[in-house]
Amino acid sequence: MSNVTSFIDQLKEWGRRETGEERAVMAELRRGLQEFPHLAPYMHRHLAPFAADARGWEKETYYLVAALFARYHSGSKEPIYSDNKYVNMGSYFAEVVRQNQEAGNSIERRFNALLTAHPQDLHYHLRQAIAFLHGQSDATIAINWERLFWDIRDWESDDLRPGVQEKWATNFWKHKARSSEQSNQQVEIENKENQS
Repeated sequence: MSNVTSFIDQLKEWGRRETGEERAVMAELRRGLQEFPHLAPYMHRHLAPFAADARGWEKETYYLVAALFARYHSGSKEPIYSDNKYVNMGSYFAEVVRQNQEAGNSIERRFNALLTAHPQDLHYHLRQAIAFLHGQSDATIAINWERLFWDIRDWESDDLRPGVQEKWATNFWKHKARSSEQSNQQVEIENKENQS
């Protein structure tokens, strides 16, 4: 088991909030989002065991993912997760569009801002994205936190970022092709019914 997998498993354990201590940890992690990109001192005791050997951007990734995780699960009764390695931020935004097609253009603009974020601004856009996804009452979205960790970590690299962006974009915009295809099929059915 990788260190990142152990880290995500620990987040899931804290996310259950079965004890007062677990609830306190989640609150401290959530507060860390307010101070990012500075590493909040009260987060160290929880994250140092996992991020001890990490440096720079990779260390920030541990702190950011922990804070985003805590923010996403604030107030939720039962934390949900995805182990599907093919889902990513594009998938999550596409799911919201599927649930609320009338807001598709505004959701697409929001997604584009995230997709084109500079590495130094990524934390801000992710914070907004996670708050947006958390606020969707019509859709409960299971996030693959380990996939998100690796995507954030790769975002800093000029060589790796385009691959992450392409995967996110593909997962977001492929829903349009499906919607268009379904719409065309519906029109064909209605035309046949009208001809009868």
